[in-house]
Amino acid sequence: MNNINYLIVSNTIDYSTDLICCELEKRGLNYLRINRDHFSEYKILYTLQTDMLSIVVNDSTYIITPESLKSVYFRAPVFLRNMGKPYSLNEQLYRSQWSAFIRNLISFDNANWVNHPASIYAAENKLYQLKTAQTCQLTTPETYIGNSLPQSIQSSKQYIVKSLDTALFNDNGQEMFTYSTIVNGSELLDAEIRYAPIILQQYLENKIDIRATVIGDKILAVSITHNGNSIEGDWRKKNKEGLLYTPIDLPQNIQEQIKKLMDKLGLCFGGVDLALVNDTYYFIEINPTGEWGWLVSTAKLPIDKAIVDHLVVGGT
Repeated sequence: MNNINYLIVSNTIDYSTDLICCELEKRGLNYLRINRDHFSEYKILYTLQTDMLSIVVNDSTYIITPESLKSVYFRAPVFLRNMGKPYSLNEQLYRSQWSAFIRNLISFDNANWVNHPASIYAAENKLYQLKTAQTCQLTTPETYIGNSLPQSIQSSKQYIVKSLDTALFNDNGQEMFTYSTIVNGSELLDAEIRYAPIILQQYLENKIDIRATVIGDKILAVSITHNGNSIEGDWRKKNKEGLLYTPIDLPQNIQEQIKKLMDKLGLCFGGVDLALVNDTYYFIEINPTGEWGWLVSTAKLPIDKAIVDHLVVGGT
């Protein structure tokens, strides 16, 4: 039997988690990775009387106790999102009950969590993010949320429209995902939006996109441009071959405001999206389970090493 010090909760196709496991291997640390899409292949048993979790993987037994477990790297959704496709009864049972099992892992509350599921749950709410950011003196775009429009809408102006939560759809077997969209005021005034709430924000013209990855006290930031130019709208819609990620240092006051935001949200990791317009840094959003693996390979940011550092130091 193997007593586990570091537990990784993820799935088999998560590149960021692969990097974490490689770094843990390099340091000779005792960890176990459990993948949500393989749970049925494991033998899992928690015993309340001994407060012990036993996981058998490929005939090897791993033991997790409050005394042995130092840190948990949590790469799992806290919201059970539906792709819009029908699930069999077995699939529905698997999704709902294993999601509940993952949530119940918070019973190992002495461990250092990156991040704690309860904090992720709160921080993934966009309005809560924005209000908290304002209390930390971060500048936010003019924002409206709902299924009706403010009276200040001008037909000649441009606005940003985005979903209130990650919007995943399935249309005749085709999976779809929504991005932030630039919309004219005239289109908004003609649109029928009463069926679902939206986020409506001011359009930031001539912006420079910034992704700041925060791990504990470290902030690793890059500017994002396309062929050396600023990007109109959502940079994720651009051809990846032309995207350039340039490491930058954020101003000290912005760093302090971001750290204050992280503290208030109870997070030790987050991908913060900012937009720089002239000399003003706008807070756009924070993703507490954001992707970052691509920044290790494209911008050479040592995010994997910083996360493992935090798992080790925070778990001592």
